[in-house]
Amino acid sequence: MKHLIKLRFQNGLNFSDFKRDVFDVNGVSELFNFEEAVHPDFVIFGPYGNDLPPKGNYKRIGYYCENIKPDLSICEYAFGVPREEEVKNSRYTRIQWHGTRPEDLLKPVNYNAKKILSQKTGFCNFLYSHRVPYREEFFKQLSKYKKVDAPGKSMNNMGSIDKSYTGSMWERKRRFLGEYKFTIAFENDVYPGYQTEKLYDAMRADSLPIYCGDPFVGDIFDTSSFINVNDYMDKHWINTKLSKFGLMDFEDIRPQYLNGPVHRIKRKLKSLAREKKYRKPDFSAVIDRIIELDNNPELYLKYLSEPWLKNNVLQTSREKWAGIFNNV
Repeated sequence: MKHLIKLRFQNGLNFSDFKRDVFDVNGVSELFNFEEAVHPDFVIFGPYGNDLPPKGNYKRIGYYCENIKPDLSICEYAFGVPREEEVKNSRYTRIQWHGTRPEDLLKPVNYNAKKILSQKTGFCNFLYSHRVPYREEFFKQLSKYKKVDAPGKSMNNMGSIDKSYTGSMWERKRRFLGEYKFTIAFENDVYPGYQTEKLYDAMRADSLPIYCGDPFVGDIFDTSSFINVNDYMDKHWINTKLSKFGLMDFEDIRPQYLNGPVHRIKRKLKSLAREKKYRKPDFSAVIDRIIELDNNPELYLKYLSEPWLKNNVLQTSREKWAGIFNNV
């Protein structure tokens, strides 16, 4: 019989979404039963506000699901974006899967790459609403070779996809991506540990990702199955000192600190550091590789036939959660 764990959620998180996006996705629901409770065993809080739990007759779990430095001084356990090697605390675990089932990225034994390629009608897409300078610079450089379709607010050059596809927002997005040989899957920032659905959605749509983000993406994914931009860049293309300085911490995004002059200056300096850390990126080497794949179907198929996941093996945080919940 599964052990019952009593939980309370606050500061931007709720029970139903968290169970679906974290416990179900990581297989934790197979080990425990969960219920919301006024007097919980654990309080799980997010990074969205000031509703933080004080010390009490429960264990606090900070779930910092944004690209920020986690604050372990206000919780007994923490999950977040930066790598464990950076945080250096046994009470901390990096978030890998949130909302995306890793099983959805396992290619079946009958995966037909040739058929998938034959159904592609477009070259490459760029689907973003937020303007990010280094990402837009890549778009401009690749567009010198061939038009890149951009239906979002960033670099827009075509109509919206919303009326062309049915289903949820994510389903419409993946249907659009699936029509293209390549998807530009650039994160909002390049930082160790920072991975999002930008990579996963392209994979699920069978559109070869052109990925730029987590430099350690190869720990989880097979980098022979997509174009990993960092493999083609000069090792000094990012100023690591500015990168570390520019990482936001929990205090930077808490409402009570937003309007204070010192904190406003601090956030502005960090924002400038994140923008200036890219040293005039020259993407010519990776673009040459894209052109080669675009004109060589056999080479493209070689990439597309490889497993997305490293050794086609699932890695989840199931055991870490189990260790926490078994310590009631």
